[in-house]
Amino acid sequence: MVDESSGAEPGTQMPGDDPETQATERGTLLEGIRSRIRKRSILVGGIIVAGVVALGLVAFVILDHVTRVSVPVVEQQTLADATAALDGVELRSVFHTDSAFCEDDDRGPEFCVVTSQTPAGDERVHADEVVTLEVVPSEVSIPDLDGMTYGDAVDAGAEVALQVLPSDTSDSLIDGYEDWTVLTQAERGTSTAGSNLRVTLDRPVADAPAVIGTNLQGALDTLTAAGFLAVVSSDPGDPYDPAWVVTATDPEIIEGKLPVASKVSLSWGVQLPSVVGMTDLAANNALSNAKLTVTGSKSSSQAVAAQDPAAGTVLKPGDTVTITLEPPSTVYEVVSNGSRGTVTWAPPNSFSISQAGDTPLPWRMSWPTDSGYRNFNAQIMDGNSVTCNIYVNGQLVKTATSTGRYAVVSCG
Repeated sequence: MVDESSGAEPGTQMPGDDPETQATERGTLLEGIRSRIRKRSILVGGIIVAGVVALGLVAFVILDHVTRVSVPVVEQQTLADATAALDGVELRSVFHTDSAFCEDDDRGPEFCVVTSQTPAGDERVHADEVVTLEVVPSEVSIPDLDGMTYGDAVDAGAEVALQVLPSDTSDSLIDGYEDWTVLTQAERGTSTAGSNLRVTLDRPVADAPAVIGTNLQGALDTLTAAGFLAVVSSDPGDPYDPAWVVTATDPEIIEGKLPVASKVSLSWGVQLPSVVGMTDLAANNALSNAKLTVTGSKSSSQAVAAQDPAAGTVLKPGDTVTITLEPPSTVYEVVSNGSRGTVTWAPPNSFSISQAGDTPLPWRMSWPTDSGYRNFNAQIMDGNSVTCNIYVNGQLVKTATSTGRYAVVSCG
């Protein structure tokens, strides 16, 4: 009988029917099956691992999203409100500012506003992250302070973070100034929190001494003793000259009154002294020391014959005074208790000898010069005392006296 599947006759042994061969084939087949199973296992394991990783990533993303918070929009809020809003979502805050008021003043959180923030509002960030705020002082309305006492004005300003100060800083040195009335204020409308606001206070008045026309130094001393702060509008320097007199006060002394303890500025001028009869040099020194300009001077020993303006005129510092000098002169003079004598002399700038015998005494001769005087002598005919004098420009420069009968005296 023929095996139709193999095409061999029954009883005929085919090559594949060998047991070893069959065993080998079965082993090969089994190994192939195992290999395919291993590959499938690896593929399935990879798919499972990938799935687990993907699920982990999805879980991480979901968890990260869930743990983030939305940053509040805090721009244009006060620093206090902005900080509270950030604290409410567990975000920390720091702020930057160029304002000392926002940085250091206890009122800064209430009167400084946020201009920008980082991260921006509505951005989602992790809790406990830092949000940086840029901060500036806010604009505040200036209260109307007119008519208030200074103490009340200070309180009203403090309510909007403004510091109210007197325009005249010396006000604060006077006891009781807190009760003075505000007359005017420097600004109205709006200002920046932390700014100063100056006010003028109505000082009560006190008795003030009259000082117009008095000596400048004396006026300063008198006003100071009366409790005022006296100063000079333009300080002439020390020492003060007696010719300097007060010409005006600021503020003006009205009916003997000035605001209490106020600062009084004294304007001054020069009350022209009389220099007629002084030597040119002395007059020049006196007028120059009084801060006046002198014309007509030769810095000489000549006497002053006239001055313009007249003595007593009040001038401004630097004004000009013109002096007129006596002509230069040299005078020889002999005086005695006797009545007659003999005088011998050489004129100034000359060696020519002249003599007047038995001439009446006193004797006097002058020349229009102030240099080069010479020796001269005299002898009395009666009496018992004789004196000779030499004057240059009216100033005694040489004198001598001799006594006895027929005494002789010499000058030169």
